[in-house]
Amino acid sequence: MTIELYAVPGNVTSESVESPISNASGELPEQEPTLDLGDLIGSYDSEEEILAFLNEQLSARNQTLTDSQIVAFDPYTHVKRLQLTIQHEDQSTNQQHYYLVTDEGY
Repeated sequence: MTIELYAVPGNVTSESVESPISNASGELPEQEPTLDLGDLIGSYDSEEEILAFLNEQLSARNQTLTDSQIVAFDPYTHVKRLQLTIQHEDQSTNQQHYYLVTDEGY
């Protein structure tokens, strides 16, 4: 299984991150659903590999990964949200968000 990692575009909070799929309800749309994922960072074989990659990137900037959560938007799509909590050198924290898209089922 391949998992693509995308950066969520713009400044968002965990409450404001929405599914990038415009019509996930399963109804027939008047037009094709759009998929706005943002910038592709890379393709990986597992979620653990993605977390290791992001942890290396943070370490290079003297930041520490303190927490991560992966949540599926719904059972009908192959898109998940990855939320990282990052601690900076000055002990302040912030969150970064990513989309994980799998090729599972295709």
